[in-house]
Amino acid sequence: MAKIGIKASFRGNKKYIETNLSLLSFVDDGVNIVYSPALDLSGYGYTENEARKSFEEALNEFFRYTTNKVTLLKELKRLGWKISGGKKKPKIVSPDFSYMISENEDLQKLYNEKEFTKFNEKVKIPELV
Repeated sequence: MAKIGIKASFRGNKKYIETNLSLLSFVDDGVNIVYSPALDLSGYGYTENEARKSFEEALNEFFRYTTNKVTLLKELKRLGWKISGGKKKPKIVSPDFSYMISENEDLQKLYNEKEFTKFNEKVKIPELV
């Protein structure tokens, strides 16, 4: 498997909070998929490289949309993220994989029925200060 990093290049805000994001890579009906259970986002393509690039686009659009609508923190909380600290030093932590499996039926099915590779990538989440 080629090592291709996921980079969120959202530029709407110059301040970021860096966090780890667990991603799953698998093949479904001949299509490569990269899926983030913590954000319920996926990208796809004929190759893993295409799937990762597609995921980057989905991630950037997610940040752009939720930041413009000022719903990013609300959406992260809805997805099970832990957000603590004040505006000057917020701490944002993605949900544990075990929590995500218990809350997401599609992830349970993926975990039980598909071959997948799990990997972690550092991503920068825009701060809303």
